[in-house]
Amino acid sequence: MFLFSLPKISLAQVIPSDSIKKAIFGSLTYLSEKQCTETIAGKQYAGEWEAFMEMKEAFLYLGGRNKYRDSNCFTMAGIHNILAEIYLADTSQKQILPMLRKVFPEVLSYSTGTQFNFWKKLPPNQDLKWGKETKQLVHRPTNFRLKGRFINNAANVANDADDTALGNLAIWYNQKIFGKNDSLKMANPTTFDSFLDKNRKNRHWYNYLFHGFKNSGAYMTWFGQEAEFENWHFYKNALHNLIFFLPISIAYPHPYKAYIPWGTNDLDVVVNANVLTYLSKNNLRQASTGSEAANRLIEKHTKRGRWNRMGIYYPNRYHLHFAAARALAAGDTGLLPTSQFLLKHLVKTQNQDGSYESKKIVNKRDILQSTAYATLAMLYLKESGVDIPKSLIDKSIYFLYTQKGEENKQVWWNGGVYFSGGTVVRNLLYFTSDAYTTALVSMAFQKYLNLYKS
Repeated sequence: MFLFSLPKISLAQVIPSDSIKKAIFGSLTYLSEKQCTETIAGKQYAGEWEAFMEMKEAFLYLGGRNKYRDSNCFTMAGIHNILAEIYLADTSQKQILPMLRKVFPEVLSYSTGTQFNFWKKLPPNQDLKWGKETKQLVHRPTNFRLKGRFINNAANVANDADDTALGNLAIWYNQKIFGKNDSLKMANPTTFDSFLDKNRKNRHWYNYLFHGFKNSGAYMTWFGQEAEFENWHFYKNALHNLIFFLPISIAYPHPYKAYIPWGTNDLDVVVNANVLTYLSKNNLRQASTGSEAANRLIEKHTKRGRWNRMGIYYPNRYHLHFAAARALAAGDTGLLPTSQFLLKHLVKTQNQDGSYESKKIVNKRDILQSTAYATLAMLYLKESGVDIPKSLIDKSIYFLYTQKGEENKQVWWNGGVYFSGGTVVRNLLYFTSDAYTTALVSMAFQKYLNLYKS
């Protein structure tokens, strides 16, 4: 039952099932053809797909407008998990299996034990400190031109809950499809519960200014020791951030030490939703101390509805809708109250042509990516038993279908923003990938067929 009144909805054009099936086949052909077959160390890796780091405007330490290919866990684990979900929904899609086999070792290359990092460990681009040093491997982008010791040291980020959730979910899917591998261990709840937003002696400035909800008890992003203050106050944190370029600042990155941006852990609702998805899929949610707090945090945010600033690392307005609805579909019934706030916003903001859009500053409204996320959110909610008018989904599916590129039996969709540099570069440093967006839309089509065309 709806908790709000629905607007008048115009009838949508419906794509024939055969056309949707053809688009799915073409998109999987595209992904198969575009999967990398050759490793060039430090440049690209067999099994991955192209992804890019793109600077929209010039920024201190990061340079001017540019675009570089990047290898990272988030993209590869993300595509792996989408393809695995498509296959498990339709095991006739055998062309997915070789792609999963090729990319899975690449996903594991980002792991340290059961934790995962956003980037690989690679030789540093330059000397990272003054004087004599013994060079060690560091986490960093593959091709983005980082200039100077400061930004190179800052790129050596700590392992994080987001990539750990996605990487371990990839292991779960791999074992579901190919059989159990006893040599592969998966993260248990303690991995995430060791870093909760509880009884801390610090607080991230972005959370303080835009999020509220102190001492939430939910999952923090970074797996590392943040700086601590005897008596934390916002002005102390702000002062350290203003002098971030000085070694006395908590925000200053040091050579060969895993870095937490700004020296302070943060709280991101999309990260929390991604953790809940993994824990729910692996039947570990009830054993996790942070799961109920994560449910409450997500519900509070969706109820308040500040969609444009919701995720620190996710500027797209509809990414949380997708992530939270996916966690609900994975079995986290604690998100049922959240589903009504998500649905209300999805109903209210759909354009007449079925599309959705983010703020203008986000990749010129990021319409295709926004529509993909919103459509998948509706489909996940529908899978979870939430009552959604079919006409809403029909319209969005039709819009996505009209946006496809097609050539030589390959079908694709141009990549939008699925990740960013966060905080001060949240709307400047974007991660995009045609392969990632194509996989998302393909999964939306598959779910649509399963729900309405079978």
